[in-house]
Amino acid sequence: MNPPASYSFSFEPLFLVLAAAAAYGYVRLARSVERPSRARATVFALGLVLIAFSLNSPLETIAVHYLLVIHLLQNVMIADWAPPLLIIGLTRTMRAAIARRGGRTFAVLTRPKVALPVWLVGWYGIHLALLYDFALRHAWTLNIEHLLLIAIGFLFWWPVLADEPGDIGAPLKIGYLGTAFVGSVFLGLGLTFASTPFYDFYEEAPRLWGLSAEKDQNFGGILMNVEQAFVFLAAILYFVVKLIPEEERTRAGA
Repeated sequence: MNPPASYSFSFEPLFLVLAAAAAYGYVRLARSVERPSRARATVFALGLVLIAFSLNSPLETIAVHYLLVIHLLQNVMIADWAPPLLIIGLTRTMRAAIARRGGRTFAVLTRPKVALPVWLVGWYGIHLALLYDFALRHAWTLNIEHLLLIAIGFLFWWPVLADEPGDIGAPLKIGYLGTAFVGSVFLGLGLTFASTPFYDFYEEAPRLWGLSAEKDQNFGGILMNVEQAFVFLAAILYFVVKLIPEEERTRAGA
């Protein structure tokens, strides 16, 4: 069977339903807990659009039929970009309400010492060749892969952005983000410098845009490393800048 045209739309309807459900939940929270500013609501909506668009558009067609680099772009959109936007889009009161409803399990999973290893294990595990190839050949496991990426991304970013009581503070957040960046960089480096394809599915896939399977993989690794460098270093810089006035207040108090 010939693959669909690269510009045609493919869909993972589950994530359209989940985005709609999240939007409905957001409206309920806004009415019952605290009305967010227009800016926060826009940021939350952008997070939902990133998830819904990346998995229900020509990106999906190219990712599941042609190119690894586009599949990796999808992964960073839903794991590294969307979760922090969703959390930032919540007011502090809304985040507190979600934490209460999540109960003890949510509280444990969002502790930095739990969230970080869960995120790293999930990030590497999902990209193991055996699991990745299997997911690409079975739609239901691809849905699970994407659900896991969103979930571990949300758990990872919650301790950094939720600003809950008992917040770990800027210095620990900087260490947390730095550890995550260093710990995750090896996957992208491996893809960047490998001379043979990791994934049989993409080695056998029709080629697009003149990219060989090896170059496709190399560009995917570069994309992943550049994107994570930008996201993590931007977040680290934010907390470094935030730390400066805190130190000045501490000196003034002393």
